[in-house]
Order: sequence, then structure tokens, then C-alpha cells
Amino acid sequence: MRTRKTLLHLAIVYTLFASSSVLAANTAELPCSTTAECAEQARKIGATVDKSTLKGGAYESQFSWLNRINKASIVMLTEEGIVSAPQGRRIAGGVQHVIDQAAQPGGKSPSDVLQIEQIMIDKIGPEASLIHSGRSRQDMYATYRLAVLRAQVMDYSDALNASRARLLKIAGDNVDTLVPAYTNGVQAMPISYAHYLLAFEAAFERDAQRVH
Repeated sequence: MRTRKTLLHLAIVYTLFASSSVLAANTAELPCSTTAECAEQARKIGATVDKSTLKGGAYESQFSWLNRINKASIVMLTEEGIVSAPQGRRIAGGVQHVIDQAAQPGGKSPSDVLQIEQIMIDKIGPEASLIHSGRSRQDMYATYRLAVLRAQVMDYSDALNASRARLLKIAGDNVDTLVPAYTNGVQAMPISYAHYLLAFEAAFERDAQRVH
């Protein structure tokens, strides 16, 4: 307890006798000068987002999402009896052909629904167009946009929660760490570093409530 009081007294003395000519911090003085440097520094502290690991296909191509929708469509059409089971199998084979050919040299990955259907028609014939029963291109594009937005919101929420957890961990380790607080960039009074960090966590908590 005596050690804490001594540290607090020293911090108060330092603050009171610090030069009154201290200027507000220059917010233009960033710790990195290029995009590459900023990305590298973010990577070192674990603040980057590896898009290849994100869940829900948030950054998959429109071509990939339209194929997902086509898979769901042919299952629904077959289950509802709109197309026969043999037709459903053939059309499902056409959907798979679209996916497989895109991975081959010279393969096509169009983002237009009708262009994708044409690849199916070229493979299995005109009955491939039955996959478009009961839907429109506008339906598919709206579904694609909402699905991507949902996945991105989920990934953002996960990253936000991870950042909050990290702030709470650092704050918990620094309850007795004293730092100078600032008023308009000028040193004002000593505070706990945990108190400083929890202000950011509280702001992020409000953001999380809005996201939810």
C-alpha cells in the first residue's frame, strides 16, 4: 500500500510541475508512414483480419454465391415436385459442371445469372433453364447481397468482441499502472491505465449493442 501511495504522489508531483508549455499532441504524427508499414504493425499486434479465414463466405465472389443459390434452388424445385427427380439430378449435375469448369484453365466465372445458366444449357440442354422456375435475377442478386452483408456483419461482430476481450484483459493487468491523463492533449492528472482502457471498451460495447 505504501508503494502505491508513493507512486501516486510521484505521478501527481510530475503532473503539477510539468512544463506548462506542453502542446497538444499532433494527431498527424502516425506511427506508420505507408499502408504497408501500417499493415505490418497491425499484423504484429494481431489487429489484422485474414479474409481467407472469415466465416460464412463474406468475401466469396458473386459467381460463387450464385452457384450456392442454384444448389438451393434445384433442391427446392425437386422437393416441391416442380421438376421430376431425374430432371433434378441432371440439373444438379449442370450446376456442378458450372463450378468444376470454372476451376479449369480457360474456365468461365461470370457474375451474371443468365450467363451461368447458358453454361449449364451448353452442357445438359434446354431443361437447365427450369432452374429459374419461381424466381427472378433480382431475387438472386438481392439474396446474394443480403447473404454477404450478413456474413460481413457476423465477422465484424466477432472481431469487435475479440478487441473488447483484449482490452479487458490488458485493463485487468494494469489496474495499478499509473499514466497521465490529458485534457485537449495537455497532461492533466494521473489515472489508472485500466480506467483509460475501459473508456474505449465502453464505447465498443455500445457499438456491439447497435450491431446486435
